[in-house]
Amino acid sequence: MKLVWPGPALFVLFWLTLLAAGGSRFLRDPGMFWHTVCGDKILNEGFFDRDPFTFTRADEHWIPHQWLGEVAMASVHRIGKLDSLLVVATAIIAGLFAWLASKLIRTGLHPIFAIGLTLLAVAAASTHFHVRPHLFTMMGMAVTMQAILNFESGRTTLRKLAWLIPFYWVWTNTHGGMLGGLTTLGLAYAGWLVWRAYGWPSPIRSVRTAIGVTAIGIACGLTAFLTPYSTGIFETWLYINNGMPRLPEIIVEHARLVVTDSRAWPMLAFAAVYLVVLAGTFPNRPRVGWLLPLFWLVQACLRVRHGSLFAIVGMVALIDLWPHTRYAVWLARKRPDVYDPKPPSTGTARGIIITACLGVGIALGLQAAKLPVPFVGSGCAQLDPELWPTDALDELKKHEPKSPGDGKKIFCEYIYGGYILYHCPGYRVFVDDRCELFGDSWLVDFVNAENTGTTEAMQRWETEYGRFDFALTATPSGFGDYFEQHPETWDKVTQTDRVRFFVRR
Repeated sequence: MKLVWPGPALFVLFWLTLLAAGGSRFLRDPGMFWHTVCGDKILNEGFFDRDPFTFTRADEHWIPHQWLGEVAMASVHRIGKLDSLLVVATAIIAGLFAWLASKLIRTGLHPIFAIGLTLLAVAAASTHFHVRPHLFTMMGMAVTMQAILNFESGRTTLRKLAWLIPFYWVWTNTHGGMLGGLTTLGLAYAGWLVWRAYGWPSPIRSVRTAIGVTAIGIACGLTAFLTPYSTGIFETWLYINNGMPRLPEIIVEHARLVVTDSRAWPMLAFAAVYLVVLAGTFPNRPRVGWLLPLFWLVQACLRVRHGSLFAIVGMVALIDLWPHTRYAVWLARKRPDVYDPKPPSTGTARGIIITACLGVGIALGLQAAKLPVPFVGSGCAQLDPELWPTDALDELKKHEPKSPGDGKKIFCEYIYGGYILYHCPGYRVFVDDRCELFGDSWLVDFVNAENTGTTEAMQRWETEYGRFDFALTATPSGFGDYFEQHPETWDKVTQTDRVRFFVRR
């Protein structure tokens, strides 16, 4: 079975499938809303370093440490709003995995098996498919792993490896996952030095090469300080990763992997495939790059959010190591219909990029023209009413202050803060999901207050932050019950199966 132009064809297949299945699933993260609002604020007013959104942290120090990704999101959003963000986000994911699938096909593996393994990797990574700057980290990890493997195998030169430096500058200003890429580079370099010390095959064959790789790694690391906020972005990364140890108590993506959770099963299945294929390289000595996914497998077990990164680096490694396994040797001899080590040329990533640009360009044009074409046109993005307070939006807008400067304060659940900022920017919200702004201890107390000591917490917060003018709570919710119990102070203007909206008398 031969595929003509498999990369572009796979991109179209993956992209349309993601759009058909993910019209609302990709829009389930509250960060999508405030990231877009932040980017729009930067485009309109320039850089800022004080919180402009909440009344609990009003004007306290906070920087948009993903500013470049947020500006990109805001720019795309101006074309067709959430529809445009959806088609671009799904195109990034589809392009990444179409590239991986086409590379696996080019090793000679039958397309059915190559596509099947890629879909398993997609399922393993899918828990973190959100419209957020984090998508750039997925691409960054793939680029970093491919660069490592190319350099280790001699397919690229030290000079070409230096292209990582400007790439890392973009990554630094887009998402803090750049630290993950830098860590992967450091582990690869350390492994190459160990291999060299033991006389095993290593790309570090001279002092000159060692100095060159060291210089590139240091230069990539220094991009963390080439930002509009000097050292501020790097300091924020350190705080998020090391300064909030209690986040796993309240935020699922920071928690450890739970093997009984069905959402973890695709990642565990992919891990099993990777380990079995890696074992096929023995008794020959594996390359350092082939072992790097083991680090990310451990990280995925420690924090669920790293599962997507393991799936991506694992897939890149599998493509590189597969032809060197005893399984591939056996199949080439016994079942050339399954694995042919000398497949015909099938093109490069250029075809995927061109197809993606054309597809996204057409979709954005349809959205700008307000044409409701299925999957890609206007209206393709739908917010899940089971998650977001869409049925209370009219009342929220009806009571919305003219601007945040009016000082009107709305108490809200953790997940609703970003939604309110996006749809009703006139309010000052109580909380949103910018963890680094509030700190883990404050957030843990907030979560606990919903069920224990709610009255005391509310009284304390109104004393500390000033009285609330509005409240948007879930149904059911201990916070909503508190407002229900004080009808002399609060009017309940809306109640649905999902939310309750209160206005102070």
